[in-house]
Amino acid sequence: MSRLFSLAGLLRVRSIQERQAAQELSRAVIDANQTRTRDRHLRAALAATESDAVDVRTLASLAAARVAGRSMLADLESLSAQQQEAVESARIAHEEARRAVRGLDRLAVAHQMRMRVEDLRVEQHELDEIALRRGSGGSA
Repeated sequence: MSRLFSLAGLLRVRSIQERQAAQELSRAVIDANQTRTRDRHLRAALAATESDAVDVRTLASLAAARVAGRSMLADLESLSAQQQEAVESARIAHEEARRAVRGLDRLAVAHQMRMRVEDLRVEQHELDEIALRRGSGGSA
């Protein structure tokens, strides 16, 4: 039986892929959180606009600012939806990568256990041989 785990290289590659998927998931979550923060700030700014204006130009500029703000809000909502899809996609990719690593990891552990059992069997056989030699050597 081979001493080395034959799939060790694949396990390393899968581990690297899992770490990369985790990084991509983290980045997607950070981006989504930043978009939600921008959305909250924009909503607060739109809600806090005071209308103490008395002339027509000021009212017109406030109206234009609100229209632009609402447009930005719609863009942020669209971006937020896209980012949520990206987060979910990254989460699924990370879970698949983790599942692949766990499967290979279980095989590696099973291999190590077989190697340990084999080592113990060989050691016990050697101890039995030594005991038999000592027992037969002393009576001759």
